Amino acid sequence: MSDPPKADNLPGGGQYEAPKPPPKQNPVFRMMGMPNFRFRLPSRNWMIFLTITGGWTAAVLYDKREKKRVQKKWCDLVAHIAQEPLPINQMPRKLTVFLSAPPGDGISPSRQYFKEYVKPVLVAAAMDYDVIEGRKEGDVRYGTAEQIRRLRRKNGEKGPAAKEEEEMDTETAIRLIREKMGVIPEPVTRGDLVLGRHTWKEYIRGLHEGWLGPVEEPVPPPQAELDLSPIHVSTGAPSDDSSTPSTTTAENSESEKKVEEEKEKEKERKKPSPPLAYISTDQYSQASPSPNTPSAFEPSQPIHQQHLLGFLKTPQRIYNFLNRRHLADQIGRDTAAIVLANYRPYQQSSPFSSSSTNTAEDIDAVPVATRAPELDAAATTTGTSSQAWEQQSLLDSEEKYWHKSIRKPRKDGDESEQIWTKDIVIDSRIGDRMRRFDLSAEEEDRANRIGSGVESTRAVPVQDLRKEKVKLDDV
Repeated sequence: MSDPPKADNLPGGGQYEAPKPPPKQNPVFRMMGMPNFRFRLPSRNWMIFLTITGGWTAAVLYDKREKKRVQKKWCDLVAHIAQEPLPINQMPRKLTVFLSAPPGDGISPSRQYFKEYVKPVLVAAAMDYDVIEGRKEGDVRYGTAEQIRRLRRKNGEKGPAAKEEEEMDTETAIRLIREKMGVIPEPVTRGDLVLGRHTWKEYIRGLHEGWLGPVEEPVPPPQAELDLSPIHVSTGAPSDDSSTPSTTTAENSESEKKVEEEKEKEKERKKPSPPLAYISTDQYSQASPSPNTPSAFEPSQPIHQQHLLGFLKTPQRIYNFLNRRHLADQIGRDTAAIVLANYRPYQQSSPFSSSSTNTAEDIDAVPVATRAPELDAAATTTGTSSQAWEQQSLLDSEEKYWHKSIRKPRKDGDESEQIWTKDIVIDSRIGDRMRRFDLSAEEEDRANRIGSGVESTRAVPVQDLRKEKVKLDDV
């Protein structure tokens, strides 16, 4: 057995100390077969790893908790509507939801987005809704316009090319059955919910097409038929080769077959696109609105859709992922305004007016933009307006995050209309009739009190429910 080193051999003249034995383990843990853990600080690399993972987990859990709390606040704000009694011969209020595939992606992200942020508030208020989906650019435009044209046909408006007997579809059959049974919709404001800037553009386009365009699809003008028969030119000299006509006809037939095959392949590759618009934006001023056009349309509400694509936008996507509580608060507020049915006309401002009010002394010093009187008269007679509409600037911040594929030129043979990349055109006869949902200041203050726990949710008294139940039993 070797002796411990002497003090003279140690550097600095130190003395040797025997190593301390490990701390004794608790007998209970030892009997359970657990190893003797020695608690100590982790190493540098482990500290970095635990700090990053712990910070990320804490940020995700905090955002998830706050998101649920914010959504619960807006759901509690409208929960009393679900408890209100409804007569047996009335259908509940129904909204129309417009969804479309975001630029550069499919329809699934829009469905999931609606289910995660919008649907909880609608379910809390027991709201019913119809969905108009668009898988391709132009589908929502056609669906909105067709819905309006169907309403015009119901009111007895028909076009020159209308059929005498129309086939009865499912919606018409259900409507006739409900009319015979005496079931009527609830006499309240319905409303439209539009998700995303791209869907909002198609919604505005379809609204103009439905009320300003014809009821039936216009017949295309006849085109002059070209004589494509082969032209025989006589050279005056007899041909020595008698096989030339047969060889040329065979080559022509083979080339025609190849062209037809290529056309068929292109048709198979092409996806079914919506029908073209019945009226273009340039024809708004010459078109006359339908005689059945109401004085005010159903209110609408555009909802912001947050959708980013691309590897370079990963930092922005991470930031959005950790701040979903703010998005849920914004969407919950807009959806609650739809449920509570508070609306106002869309605002409009003239681009020629000054942004600030001037006193009488400063009127002569401030130059005012003017234009020719004949232009104002022409704008008044045609129905167009020089005012800047609120509908044109709503959700315009989304366009800079759209995928670049939608801005590429279309392929040859693609006749579908480009709506997303074009500016919104508003006709004054349509813009003046549009309304927008807006949450009142009283309801917003009440939502803040509910979120802070100062005020409880509004509920229908039990006595009123019992009275309504007695009335229904008597009936």
